[in-house]
Amino acid sequence: MTFQDALHHLDQGTFSPLYLITGDEPYLIDHLRHEFLKKILDPAAHSFNFNAFRAEETKPDTILSVANTFPILSPHRLVLIQNADQLKDDQALLLDYLSNPSETTILVFIAEKPDMRKKFFSTLKKKATIIACPRPRERELPLLIRQETKKLGLHLSEEALWFLKEHLGCNLLAIHQELEKIALYHAGEDQESEITMDVVQTVIGNGRSHSIFELTHAVGQRDGQAALKLLEAILSEGAHPLFVLSMLTRLWRQMAMAKMLIASGQSSTVPKKISMPPSLLQAFLKQLKKWSLEDIRKAFAISLSADSQLKGSPLKGKLILETLIFDLCLHPQTSTENGAYSTPFLSSGRL
Repeated sequence: MTFQDALHHLDQGTFSPLYLITGDEPYLIDHLRHEFLKKILDPAAHSFNFNAFRAEETKPDTILSVANTFPILSPHRLVLIQNADQLKDDQALLLDYLSNPSETTILVFIAEKPDMRKKFFSTLKKKATIIACPRPRERELPLLIRQETKKLGLHLSEEALWFLKEHLGCNLLAIHQELEKIALYHAGEDQESEITMDVVQTVIGNGRSHSIFELTHAVGQRDGQAALKLLEAILSEGAHPLFVLSMLTRLWRQMAMAKMLIASGQSSTVPKKISMPPSLLQAFLKQLKKWSLEDIRKAFAISLSADSQLKGSPLKGKLILETLIFDLCLHPQTSTENGAYSTPFLSSGRL
């Protein structure tokens, strides 16, 4: 089951004797740990009925001794096994337990990438309730952010949500922490009022006066002069050149995807495929008309070269990004042999 399915399952109050939590998203796994504690154990009897072990430090017979102990002043005992993929070699006792688990113990194994070919995990897979907690995909982030904001009683605008998503990426812990900061900042305001991107920038972006979206919009418009001014402002306010370049590269990727969808008669799928807030879509489609596929190929190529320069060149990031914007917006037909970077991939024809 998914993380959301697991929350619903725990809310029902009918628990399985065995669980296996897998995945590489620590925030979701930590959240589930707290939910297991909250839903299964009475706080008054918590210390009597909860044990947590690290598999690499614990012998199977120690785990079984605790798992077979009756709970005190509670219907259940909860036992968590961290790093279960590092269980000691002597697993025969545990295999016997899987066949006949205690009715009063909830035994939870947590393993990032368990080897299901091994007898223990192949058996556990058949006997236990499996909960998958992988890192979210980019397209899943808006929904996850909305769910977190709902818990905190916040109402984010579409632009604010997308700024948060692009600024923090797939780091759920960072998203949760920043939303808590926004909630504290917004505490004295009308709780029903919409939180704008300006507020989010103030809280998590060190009060920046310009957003990366303004820059990508200017580049999309091929308004080089505005783009250069915005670039200078954003860099002076602390944005990292590689972050700026990654957002520009994302724009080329969105453009390439949209061009191909439109060419194949799938225009209606563009909003979903390119993951863009509806309020920005119409402006994006207008910008798209200013770019040919060849322009987009060139943008990808010089961005790749700029990326190499940013990571390994003594040239300043500002100069490299200014040259990129100049080539794409102010002088799109210019040769790229300008000294700031070289573009050996221009003739490859690859996106």
